[in-house]
Amino acid sequence: MMTESEVGALLDAHDALVKACVDSVLTFSEFLLGYGDFPNNYALDVQKVPENARGVLRFFRKRLAFHVQVAGILSGFRAADDSASLYGDPDRFIPTIGLMRLRALVARYPDFEAESNF
Repeated sequence: MMTESEVGALLDAHDALVKACVDSVLTFSEFLLGYGDFPNNYALDVQKVPENARGVLRFFRKRLAFHVQVAGILSGFRAADDSASLYGDPDRFIPTIGLMRLRALVARYPDFEAESNF
C-alpha cells in the first residue's frame, strides 16, 4: 500500500516527464522509455486496491485519470514485443503523431488533471 506522499511523488515525476516531452526537452522516444507503463505498473487502480487504500487514490483521482489518458495515447506507440517503444524505420511520423496527441491532451488538461470515473 502506497502512502499519499509516495503516490504524489510518482505523479510529480510523471508529470515532469510529460512536461519535458511536450516542451521538447525530451524526445518522444526518451519520453516513452522514461514513462514506461505508468500508471499500469503500479497499484494505482482504485477498483483493485484494498478498501483502506482507496482514500489516497481518490485524493489523486483527477491526476491519475490524466495519466490513464496518457497511457492510452502511448499504448498505440508500443510494439507488441517491446514494452518500451515502437521505433522502426517506418518513418519519423510515428513519434510526431504521438507528440501531437500528447500535446493535445496537455492543452485540454493543462493542470494534468482529468475527469475521473471513480
